[in-house]
Amino acid sequence: MKILLVNPKYPQTFWSFERVLKMMNKKCIQPPLGLLTVAALLPRDWEIELADATVRPVTEAQWRSAEVVMVTGLTTQYSGILDTIREAKRRGKFVVAGGPMVFHVPNETFKAGADIIVKGEAESIASKLSEAIINKTTGLLIEAECRPDLEDSPVPRYDLLDLDSYVDMAIQFSRGCPFHCEFCDITLMFGRKVRTKKPEQIIKELQTLYDLGWRRLVFFVDDNFIGNPKKTKELLRELIPWMEERGYPFEFNTQASVNLARDAELLKLMPVAGFWKVFLGIESLSKDILRDARKFQNAVVDLDNVCKTINAAGIQIIAGCILGFDNESKGADAHLIEFARRTNIPEMFITLLQAGPGTELWHRLDNENRLFFNGFDDNFGSQTAMMNFETSRPKEEIANEFINLYTVLYEPEFYLDRVYNHVVGMGDLPYRKSIFSMPQIAEVRAVLITVFRHGVTRKSRMKFWKMFSSIVFKYPDRFRHFISACIVAEHYYEYRETIKTLLEAQLDGAPGEAVIQAQTNQAITVSRS
Repeated sequence: MKILLVNPKYPQTFWSFERVLKMMNKKCIQPPLGLLTVAALLPRDWEIELADATVRPVTEAQWRSAEVVMVTGLTTQYSGILDTIREAKRRGKFVVAGGPMVFHVPNETFKAGADIIVKGEAESIASKLSEAIINKTTGLLIEAECRPDLEDSPVPRYDLLDLDSYVDMAIQFSRGCPFHCEFCDITLMFGRKVRTKKPEQIIKELQTLYDLGWRRLVFFVDDNFIGNPKKTKELLRELIPWMEERGYPFEFNTQASVNLARDAELLKLMPVAGFWKVFLGIESLSKDILRDARKFQNAVVDLDNVCKTINAAGIQIIAGCILGFDNESKGADAHLIEFARRTNIPEMFITLLQAGPGTELWHRLDNENRLFFNGFDDNFGSQTAMMNFETSRPKEEIANEFINLYTVLYEPEFYLDRVYNHVVGMGDLPYRKSIFSMPQIAEVRAVLITVFRHGVTRKSRMKFWKMFSSIVFKYPDRFRHFISACIVAEHYYEYRETIKTLLEAQLDGAPGEAVIQAQTNQAITVSRS
């Protein structure tokens, strides 16, 4: 059996990171971990090839040789998934579809021509799926009847990748989240019981990457890496000696809940194991809004102190925030800007609230007749999509505050201030990685471009050189963190203009064609820059 695994190309959205990828001579931020895991679950005598369209288009040779096409992706890849299914069927291929997007809209996927749809996690239905593929069973929805034990999950097929095409690698330790936030679909897909792999499984996966020659960033894709603190600590205790023995070949980042700040042992272990960046779901600064959204773990803590505590432990923070909640007061943008100023968090990852299918928020808004979801498009799930429900305050007011947030937060001088203070505030790093360790040519190129733009072309150049010199001579162990934040800034500097253009077009009531043209114009601008 010849299988072609397809990861569709992302549209030009926030997740594209095209400007940064161009600087680093890379094609994509991360590989499709779900497809790599599925590949490891299929029979060993099957011939499997990965076609990652975010790296390069599917070739004619790949189409011709495949008997079966398997496709998956996120909601932002919605149109790409359907286009892949239609093209595969046009060529007479047997098609299997799965993943987060398909989980929510299986009927639309069947209409596009998929023969088999997998809804849920693949580990528990792998044998049933393989049998259905062999028998070419059509019109079949295979749904996992139980949550699989991740201790049975195999090492993903990292060998299928062109490693040099990616900025970082992806790995997964756990699935599920103990919390039940109203707007989140994680518990819907993975449940509230946190299931984990054994430490030796993760070590084996990392060793696989190490043996393949990977020596850069590794992203733990867990929705909440500390969802089961006991298991996470067990992993970290095993991970630390493995990393030390190999001279810290990787640097890790992940996602976690604010509970991290209350666990001194976790805060000590994570940086020693090589974790240097964490995405925190802050969502809102209003305790009433947090309680209404069932984000109770955030409503009972001082979020300023949480962020300062985590930062002081040696970890850089990305703060995830949402605008557009019910009962949100006018001026929410000003509060988030001041929060960024107080905590010195460089990356304020802000989105407009959107109700995702199947979430508690979706059902509540539907019952209140406030939902006007018209299907997915290339903007859904990104920063360029408007709210898909009737808001409690004027949507124009919310959207304008959102545009202002990105305009102010990613003004170069303000951003640099936060980067420098955040990196300096990281405290004594538990391990040192020489700034003179052998970098890749692409990394050197990205650093040179960044230094030129920040240090020569921008009005903030004097501030940049002052901070650059201070980091190099006073905090050399943090140079990588400082310069990587400056590289990432290029994405935000550019994308704030995209947000402004596309949201203003939607506020002006532009038809879909006009919005598409605005997207095209922005893509051309990115390509030229």
